[in-house]
Amino acid sequence: MRCRGAAALILTFAVAVCAAGPAAAQPRAPELRVETLEGTPAGESLGRVDGDHLRTIVRLVGLEDPGHPIRVVLVPEDSPLARGTPSWIAGVAHGPSDTVLLFPSRSPSYPHDSLAAVLHHEIAHILIHRAAGGRHVPRWFNEGLATIAERAWTFEDRRHLAWALATSRPVRLEDLDRAFGEGQGPAARAYALGSAFVRQIIDRHGIDAPAGILRRMALGAPFESAFESTTGMTLPAAERAFSVEVTSWERWIPLVTSPFVLWTATTLLAVWAAFAFRLRRADRRKRWDEEEAGDEDDEGVVPGDELLPPRD
Repeated sequence: MRCRGAAALILTFAVAVCAAGPAAAQPRAPELRVETLEGTPAGESLGRVDGDHLRTIVRLVGLEDPGHPIRVVLVPEDSPLARGTPSWIAGVAHGPSDTVLLFPSRSPSYPHDSLAAVLHHEIAHILIHRAAGGRHVPRWFNEGLATIAERAWTFEDRRHLAWALATSRPVRLEDLDRAFGEGQGPAARAYALGSAFVRQIIDRHGIDAPAGILRRMALGAPFESAFESTTGMTLPAAERAFSVEVTSWERWIPLVTSPFVLWTATTLLAVWAAFAFRLRRADRRKRWDEEEAGDEDDEGVVPGDELLPPRD
């Protein structure tokens, strides 16, 4: 399977826009209205929002216009809402109300690596909901596409994918959907597999494939029909192709090149080198001792003395 990062997707979009000339106008970025849980404006709490990245997400999901403003609510950790949300969740999106909840004091966990990444991910969910006309999108596709939209494919993604493939049964999309609700560990594996599957769809069928699926859904087609019409493959056939194309070297190379494995290998190599050095040094000392002992036995002996008669 050929895995290309979101950085490559963004570059592909940029090249396509430039090739199309001035007529291909960039969509506008969605407007964000950031506030606190109490409903008061939050000012610059999120810092500078990357408008170019948001426009890329709009194009990725196939919208010509992002629609009305998106409400972004910053939730303090001591609030009942935060206490009722698992601690590993740093953001939540609710499409029907166009609302994103962010928990700024939480350290983002995989697949996110920053609060900005969480924001991009949740904004992508809102835009996916809009692009599909409010129809139900399977969670593996929704989360996989949002993960691609949020940031580039990283070593951490490859490591999680390798671990998911090494520790799970053959990939079943219905199992992925359930795994997102089964805790942090199963969800991390589901994120890795879901995003890898969506990347394969883009690799096989083009950068516009996700947008084509969502566009057909907005026109009334269920997901399975929209998927087949866009890709020319049934969903079960795509599922089998994904499992087949994930070859053994793609399962294990990210694992054996992980920081932990490399650190362990380096440590073992250093221990072996130190042990070999001690053996060589002990061997040299033994040879020196043997040579010194031989020199002492020969001390005072003049060649030919053994031929002289014994002295009185």
